[in-house]
Amino acid sequence: MFRELRNVFSLPTEGHPAARVWRHSDLVAVIAKARSQHLEQLKFSFPPAIAVIGGMIEIGWLQELPVENGAGDRASPPLYLLDMEATAEDLPEPWELLQGYQPAGVLCYFGALAFHELTTQEPTFYHIATLQPPTPRASVLASKPGGDGATPGRMRDPLGTLVFHYQGRPCYATRRDRSLVPGIQLREYGPRTRLRITTLEQTMLDTLLHPLRCGGESVVFEAWERGVHLWNPERMATYLTTINRQELDRRVGAVLTLIESEIPSGALKTLLTARQDELRKVPVAESLPLLPGLPGSTLLPDWGIQAP
Repeated sequence: MFRELRNVFSLPTEGHPAARVWRHSDLVAVIAKARSQHLEQLKFSFPPAIAVIGGMIEIGWLQELPVENGAGDRASPPLYLLDMEATAEDLPEPWELLQGYQPAGVLCYFGALAFHELTTQEPTFYHIATLQPPTPRASVLASKPGGDGATPGRMRDPLGTLVFHYQGRPCYATRRDRSLVPGIQLREYGPRTRLRITTLEQTMLDTLLHPLRCGGESVVFEAWERGVHLWNPERMATYLTTINRQELDRRVGAVLTLIESEIPSGALKTLLTARQDELRKVPVAESLPLLPGLPGSTLLPDWGIQAP
């Protein structure tokens, strides 16, 4: 039975891309499923999943990770590192930890910026998102940040739902509109880990959708200044066409103007030029802030955008 479990845990899968990190409930479910599939081959009564987990900890195959709740206590239920050969220096990075915590989630925002080397700043928090069906357009690109439901009478945390602290950094879960996140990829991150993460171009767009969750104004501009030397403009154009939000197109054009970057010829230039032509024919009644949730003071009339 342990040999069967070793086969299950040895490689990442679509359902669990981070094979080294497991939530307690997921681990219990996998052990119970393996047991039920091999009842006829088990010559003796196999212990319950809780006892199996205890045995795995005892032989050093499993160790509880130092994850804390908001009060500084150990998180409950725990998260585990499943790696017989792991040393104290082999603890997972926050990306891997969050992927194991929410296997179907998508890593994004500040952590994704660091992963793609779009910022030189060390992330002070990390996010993983669950993709949701599209929401009405009126609320999608509004000036105030959103994306998570708030309990009536409580102030909503603009960063999302705090799930735990790891290595002194808060980790958040959030919900995202699927129609605004066309750019997702699986990246290899070691022999037993894949990360489901926003692409470089999608991560750049996310800075204009949720700048606070991406680290704020200075991180946003650094990301675009670095990103225009690393990006694929055709892929960016594909994402903007798929998202199909005039407000986002205008923000992209405005940020490229502010960092004095020429729009590359091709599909992206065609798309943004068409948006400019629309604005010349029918000027917007009210300008938008470049960064939702952050005030602007300088009008860029070509884009109808208020820049910081």
